[in-house]
Amino acid sequence: MLKRIILRSLLGIIFVVTSIVLIFVVANWQDQALRPEVQASLDWKAPQHIEDDNGYLILLGINAKNGFDPLSVGKRKLELDLIRYEREPNSSEYESEEESFKKSDDEVCEYAKTVNCVDFYISRSLGREQEIIESRRVLSEHLNLILTSKDFTEIAPPFIAASIPPYSTMVHAMEIERMRAIRLIANGQSEQGMAALMKIATFSQRWLENSTFLISHMIALSAVQRDIRIVDELLQRFPNLNNQYAAIKTWLEGFSEKKMSISRALNFESRISLRIMHDLRLESGDPQNSWWQGFMFNLLNRPNASLNLAYDWQQVWPTLADQSGRDYLVKKNEVKAKQDALLGFGFSKIYLRDPITKVLLDVSTPGYEAYIEKHIDTFAQIHLFATKMELLVGKVPLSAIPQAVQDLAKRYPNPYDGKPVGWDVKKNQLFIQLLQESNQRYQKSKDLRLDVLSGAAVET
Repeated sequence: MLKRIILRSLLGIIFVVTSIVLIFVVANWQDQALRPEVQASLDWKAPQHIEDDNGYLILLGINAKNGFDPLSVGKRKLELDLIRYEREPNSSEYESEEESFKKSDDEVCEYAKTVNCVDFYISRSLGREQEIIESRRVLSEHLNLILTSKDFTEIAPPFIAASIPPYSTMVHAMEIERMRAIRLIANGQSEQGMAALMKIATFSQRWLENSTFLISHMIALSAVQRDIRIVDELLQRFPNLNNQYAAIKTWLEGFSEKKMSISRALNFESRISLRIMHDLRLESGDPQNSWWQGFMFNLLNRPNASLNLAYDWQQVWPTLADQSGRDYLVKKNEVKAKQDALLGFGFSKIYLRDPITKVLLDVSTPGYEAYIEKHIDTFAQIHLFATKMELLVGKVPLSAIPQAVQDLAKRYPNPYDGKPVGWDVKKNQLFIQLLQESNQRYQKSKDLRLDVLSGAAVET
């Protein structure tokens, strides 16, 4: 009797397990057709001809040792990355022609910890400044090659193991040039100093417009924030820079929310996600995996359906990034609902169809709201500073500023609500409230304020 009970219990368990497996097998039996847009996203190819005039190649080799050509070093690094992407044997390693980049703590201004970076640079001894400039002579030469290049197009294969370009080195070199420009202006050479500063600031714009990778886009945003802060601090310290207003306005007019959208970088992130899903299927056949692992993966995974799903999952973010600031605040709350709809039926993160893919997407894919908000914050900062410049150029009296700010809202609104930027009549400050902290603002403040000096906007 006991044996029968045990046997029936075992058969019952086997039946239940078999039934569950069959349900999953039937649910995942028929794959989908790979959609054309998904296939197009997977079909990344390196450019047939990569021109030497591309400053991105020099960036890749910016850490080249003295006496080595940074362009040649950069081209070689890109070539090796492309070989790795194509899974070709990497038999042509070369002895490193680069040196590690290290900087001392007092070399450049720490924006988040320093009240005024212009004051920081001007107060430092000329001897220390010249020592820093001489120690970075080769780095400055490499940066100048980037700044004067005809093109700056980022080229990298969309896979997670791709090398990260030495952006930190370029950012440091750009800061050294800001430091030199500030010294020229402090010495009375305002035209020469502003030209040097605008050379850096114009490149920051070009970099932001051409940024393809998310990390690149975010660092380019930081470079733009630094440019705005330095120019504003210079205007506060040197009111006689009013003869440079035209150059500053021309630079500000070069910003374009449409051309500099973060959606391009988020689309590249989508390509990387697709590549991961594509490679997972290849790795399921790895001889190091057990037969059972490979069998279960292929049994419960529809390759094309998984790629279609991963594409739709990632496209939620570029679509959100393309919204205006006002629409973004509304639609960001819809992201979770859209992704839940893509996951479909499931219980406790177990899904009937494509369970492996859905679990991977649900637990491993980050949200991108903070990145999008930092992007919008930067344009809020641009609009705030552009509003200040219009007041200064127009010599708007303090009493007329409230109406002028209202009128300028058509061109430079608060991106998050479309209303005019704020005006604090007691402190003579323009202000705007941002959503994200930034290392380029003192104490990472979200309350961004710009003084409108009474000497520049005279009361009449």
